[in-house]
Amino acid sequence: MRSLVALDSVDLRTLACPWCGRTPHGATGGFKAVRDGEVVGALAFAPGSDLGGMYPATSVVVLQLWVRREDLGELIGTQLVHRLAAAAPPRIRCVIAGGTHGAGDCRHLPAPWLEGRGFDEAVVGAQWKLDLRRTVRVPGLVRGLVDGVGRLVRPARPAAADRRRLPLVDPGRLGTMR
Repeated sequence: MRSLVALDSVDLRTLACPWCGRTPHGATGGFKAVRDGEVVGALAFAPGSDLGGMYPATSVVVLQLWVRREDLGELIGTQLVHRLAAAAPPRIRCVIAGGTHGAGDCRHLPAPWLEGRGFDEAVVGAQWKLDLRRTVRVPGLVRGLVDGVGRLVRPARPAAADRRRLPLVDPGRLGTMR
């Protein structure tokens, strides 16, 4: 079983793409997919405000995204993008990723893959954008209401037996009861 965990400062400096050997230069955060203690995929990002220039201040930019060759096809990259979108603070309005219509790499993802995850081409042949305002965000209050309605509609689970409330039986009388 694999889990998604945040990249720490050591990962940001040393975690290299298994395809090209590059580390996520300039990244300030990210997530990694870990299975049996091994990293099988990673996504590194930086806020657009830190990168300046061509990136909106209300964006998060994917600087590197990769999945090991033997783990391709398991939706690890998709899960990493979903995790980034879910973890973005409310002021972040979009996720930006470098892309290409040609052969992709860890810094320039294939256009069909990006489009399959909801990204739209923002700069022809170079940059794709995932607008987080089009995705569903469920604030805590709404989530609590939905959970409450779900509990009302679902059948109740039986309560566990409370054995402390059972009457005590005198062990000496067990032999006389028939």
